Amino acid sequence: MTSLKYPEEKATKEKIQELFAYRRLTDLLGISNMAKDQKFTQHLVDVQYQIYMLDSYLESQWEIHKKDLKVYWDGIRSSLQQMGLKKKQISDLVSEIKEYQQIERDCRKDKWPTSVSFQKFYTTKSCDVRLIRHLIYTSHKDLQHLWKENAWLYYDMITEVHDDIEDLEEDIKTYNGNRFLISILRKGAEKTRQDYEEHLKSITEKANAYFADRMHKGKNKQLAAWTAARSKETIKLLNNRINSKVTDLLSQSLLLNHMN
Repeated sequence: MTSLKYPEEKATKEKIQELFAYRRLTDLLGISNMAKDQKFTQHLVDVQYQIYMLDSYLESQWEIHKKDLKVYWDGIRSSLQQMGLKKKQISDLVSEIKEYQQIERDCRKDKWPTSVSFQKFYTTKSCDVRLIRHLIYTSHKDLQHLWKENAWLYYDMITEVHDDIEDLEEDIKTYNGNRFLISILRKGAEKTRQDYEEHLKSITEKANAYFADRMHKGKNKQLAAWTAARSKETIKLLNNRINSKVTDLLSQSLLLNHMN
């Protein structure tokens, strides 16, 4: 039986507030003074909530039905319409969410996330956070003077990896396309540790190169520091997880029954 990450609305919205703080969206709202606009902030929470409901459905059901998906997608589109966005704008904004949904649905065809490149997977997986951030940037264009919107790419990728590693134990009981979990199931713990540490170091090097000649602009020095700290924390978590007793539970993973 699957477990649900988002069992009821109040707890889910508390989780969203934690997500916004963790991914520095709360900082953006504070710096732009948009945190005072409770209506705008509530719209952002509603958008994320609807995305979480889709996510919850995908990870709790192996058999996916179009009519069920439509209900969740109607919720996502409606939440964006409430912000005054037009149909074409919404279609563009949710395209990556659809891409990530397809990655999850491909698991049902025995096509696993380990066949998707590390960078592609974790960039796509951050689609929800990047959507929320884009909505903030669109409403407060002066933020571009502090950080270019795409400057968050490295921070996003590292935090998404961190989430997969941190969620390892709870995702054993779901159909979540957790790439870290699936990599251990298919490649083994040590090979996964080596691959992930190599990728994390590569992302960090790219981030360092990106920020090297931009430190004097806006608040790039701060974002560079946040990115470096998150990388160090994630590499430490990676090694702790691989060495922990959690890996002894992997034989209980619901996904194993569907792997060839």
